[in-house]
Amino acid sequence: MPIVSFKKYPHVTLTTPPLKILRPKINNAYFAEAKIEDVEVTSTTKKKPEIYTVKSGDTLGKIATKKGVTIADIINSDTQITEANKNDITIGQKITLPTNVASKETKQKITFTKTNTGTIGSDLYVIVETEDFQGYNVSINIKQGKEKGIEEQDKAIMLKDDQGAYNTKVITAVGGMCDTEYTNKDDFADMAIFKIVIDSSDDTKKKAWTDALEKAKDKKTSLYILADAHTLDGQEEMNINYFGDTEEGEIRGEKITNRWLDVDGSWFEVKNGCKFPITPEQLLEIFPESTKNRREEVAKAINTYSDEFEIHNLDRMSHFLGQIGTETGQLKALQENYNYSAKNIYNTFLRNVLVDHPTKDDKYTFKYHDLIDGYDVTLECEYDNPTTSSQKRYGHKRDANDPIEVTRVLLNGKYVASWDYNSFKDLYTIKSSYTQSKTLFDYVYGCRMNNGKKSTEDGSDYFGVGFIHLTGKEKYKALDDKWKELYPNDPKDFMGDDISLLKTNVDVAIKASMIIWGHVQNGTNSKADQGNNDSAIKKVTKDVNGGYNGLAMRKQFTKKAYEVLD
Repeated sequence: MPIVSFKKYPHVTLTTPPLKILRPKINNAYFAEAKIEDVEVTSTTKKKPEIYTVKSGDTLGKIATKKGVTIADIINSDTQITEANKNDITIGQKITLPTNVASKETKQKITFTKTNTGTIGSDLYVIVETEDFQGYNVSINIKQGKEKGIEEQDKAIMLKDDQGAYNTKVITAVGGMCDTEYTNKDDFADMAIFKIVIDSSDDTKKKAWTDALEKAKDKKTSLYILADAHTLDGQEEMNINYFGDTEEGEIRGEKITNRWLDVDGSWFEVKNGCKFPITPEQLLEIFPESTKNRREEVAKAINTYSDEFEIHNLDRMSHFLGQIGTETGQLKALQENYNYSAKNIYNTFLRNVLVDHPTKDDKYTFKYHDLIDGYDVTLECEYDNPTTSSQKRYGHKRDANDPIEVTRVLLNGKYVASWDYNSFKDLYTIKSSYTQSKTLFDYVYGCRMNNGKKSTEDGSDYFGVGFIHLTGKEKYKALDDKWKELYPNDPKDFMGDDISLLKTNVDVAIKASMIIWGHVQNGTNSKADQGNNDSAIKKVTKDVNGGYNGLAMRKQFTKKAYEVLD
């Protein structure tokens, strides 16, 4: 039988059955990003028993509102009241109010996602997963890996902790998250969670880091995590198992068990932060109707890619935000709405789109007659192989019998039909097949922008999506080609399955919008550099929209962005 002795009392021994040795484990360590979201939580509060006497004018609903309960709560607490007689209470009646009252409140939930990339000066998390180690401390260093980068190889990097203190070592307790108010805090009972920033209080050192990264290959360097628990005060004699993910030769030619390179053995890569960062708080000021999660996703994506596409000063960023905010209805809608009413169809595709009358000199008519009951056109392209710009814009054949003669007037600087919608509908009707239907776009976008005729459904397949609403097969193809050229190791099929990413993936959609801004529409940055005057906004709008739809809103958001970002 084993004999146990005690360090402080060596004369005391104990004979015991065989013991199971429990060794704490440090199983994993990795870099992560956090997402904090609001969740609605239902809780129950116990109240003192109360008897309420019904007064003149009372209803069960009024009583429930006054007492902060529901009618259902009262029915459950008073055996004399039922669904059948709940409307029959009388003055002087005694009602037993509920003692357990359910209430809803908004709390926060935090989740972590592994990441292999970060930037100097930005928030970052390190997660250390443990076993049988709750309540003990863990420390981390972030060290220079592979080769010399912002520091000499294997040297610890300066960090700023969540208290604003600078050090190369940060210490926290396993299970510390359990002391927070997050609804899912217990999920992290076996984790040490560090919120850090790769930063230095020494401006000279930070400048040296920035310069080193500018000169480095791909302007980035590799770092790794060292997690330590056995050298900390009071834990020196603990027998701890580390399960680091380094392989032979990756660090100093050795396999070292308490080092982690990150996800699946790949190195964590750090870059300089962007030259003109934006924050979710700034986006809220510019777009007050946007959602918190969307603002956070957009700010992160813009800060990741803005330098690559040289959207890195006040002029360019303000114009970019003004345009994407208008295109998406304050960042909310990554797909153009095809549910057009008859009135919207008239104002957008009839009143605003006039062409020369085919048989009457100096007279005008609607371009899209097939939208109107009683006026059918041949739904074939006028030009099968268009070569000139006018041919490419022409669209379907315009062979409606006796096309409508329209009087043209100047409205807000643009020639439009003199009829407003009420005047138009007294004479004509929009075909029901086009209202609230994507078929509308198969027709009006058909036979132009490299789209096929209406029956091909190219108009609705290559429909306005993304932060800069991409419209037409021609622009989809341009984006597809440029993405593949810029990112051969991350190809996307924007002519097929990956179209959905432009509607659902903020990171991809922002990156795509910047490719359109910087490459598909050559020269948009130079137009933005002309300032926040109306003329510059109009030029940028022409690049983005192809016309001037929503120009007033584009001016409003662009100028608001200047005000907030300056």
